[in-house]
Amino acid sequence: MTMTDIAKSNTGLEDLATRIKTAHRAVRDAAKNIVREAITAGVALIDAKRQVGHGNWLRWLRDNCELSERAAEVYVECARNRQKLEAIIAGAANMTLAQALREIKPKLDKGNDGAMGKYEKARAALIKKLAKLPPEDVEDAAQRTITELQEAMAVMKPAKAA
Repeated sequence: MTMTDIAKSNTGLEDLATRIKTAHRAVRDAAKNIVREAITAGVALIDAKRQVGHGNWLRWLRDNCELSERAAEVYVECARNRQKLEAIIAGAANMTLAQALREIKPKLDKGNDGAMGKYEKARAALIKKLAKLPPEDVEDAAQRTITELQEAMAVMKPAKAA
């Protein structure tokens, strides 16, 4: 007697096999769709941020969306890199969000000790410090930093020929 014969002869095993295969297909399909759903959420978040207006975004996000600011950032990043991710998804059976983020993240110096690697470490540290500020202070602190960076860039950037 083969395993197939045993499975068919045992009451309920055929139903269990069907349920297992159905569940497995659902898991596989969910893995395929996770990045697509993140892109969809990101597109909606970008539209919402545009409509909510300056200074109201984080409060609106907290009050209306039931997701963390970090999750929103991930979804927006996926939406901004939609074409690249959709090309990858088309050729892959599945992709996690972590894999998607690794694909779209800029490649840095290999040892992370070059100028770009040091910059990325400083940028990541700054983002972590911003996250520790009270919500009402985050936007002001970020705006001051942006202004200072723009001023520093203007000094470093060579003057355009007239």
